Amino acid sequence: MIDELALVTLKKPIMLPGLSRRTGKPCRAVNTRQIVVRREGYPLAVEGCLDLRGAPHRTALRVIMKVQRGLVQHAEYLPPSHEIAASLTSLPIGIDMSLSDVPSVYYSLASFDAVELIGGWSDTLGNVTVQMRPICGFLAPRVDPIVAPWRQLGHLWPNGQFARPGGSEIVSFVRNAGVVLAGFLPAALIRETEERFTCAWGTGWKPERISESSLRFASKVAEQYRQRKYVDFTPALVREATKSAPVRPFGAAWDSRRKPESARQTWRNGYSQNGKLVTNEDWTVAQFFIRTEAPGAPRVGENVVER
Repeated sequence: MIDELALVTLKKPIMLPGLSRRTGKPCRAVNTRQIVVRREGYPLAVEGCLDLRGAPHRTALRVIMKVQRGLVQHAEYLPPSHEIAASLTSLPIGIDMSLSDVPSVYYSLASFDAVELIGGWSDTLGNVTVQMRPICGFLAPRVDPIVAPWRQLGHLWPNGQFARPGGSEIVSFVRNAGVVLAGFLPAALIRETEERFTCAWGTGWKPERISESSLRFASKVAEQYRQRKYVDFTPALVREATKSAPVRPFGAAWDSRRKPESARQTWRNGYSQNGKLVTNEDWTVAQFFIRTEAPGAPRVGENVVER
């Protein structure tokens, strides 16, 4: 049964880093409820996904490791000649997709469970943009658990790339579903992200181990709320899903629950949108505008004094 192609429909929409139709490089975040996977032995390889309109996209997600129990709602096998398969085959891949020594895991929440968090972006000229926006996709260390607490390494932004998180940990989602899908992105993409962060902010941007206070808080939450269960994303799981009744993934009620993608607040080079200077007391934001002395790094945010 090698080289099987399947269209998998999820119960909840997720957010994935999508590749450009022209260059094959990350350029957008794709909200999807349908993923195309290919069986090339074990595990399943992700070929791409369909957006909310049914248009196909290549994604940077290469392998799905775990899904929340009940997330896979339906699946159907596609012949090699199917138009979805043909459309995905015609789309370029412009990055090294190797999974050799991947240090991080990609986590996705359901898109209607997005949480508003602060992240920062530094361009090649040293300009730093910080935004508070709804976040569904995260990078986390591979050794961290799926159930919070886990450390943040990156926030998926609408440009399909990752911003540096303002906080170091996700402690708990309390009553919300939390992570619904976990998988692997190419090692080269993660290395590029880490190098970009280090160039702008030195090596200090990486979070240290999870704090004891976070572990205690998460333990108390776990005592009060039902723990979510996860299963491996396997050919057997897909095969079982083909027995479920087909579902209509587009234009359904779940789409109306989607949170807006626009940023609620933006700071650029140390100033808010109304021209107010960020002070060191506002540390969650100010940390992005402090100069770094890392070798070869641009001098950013000189209007904020290092504390």
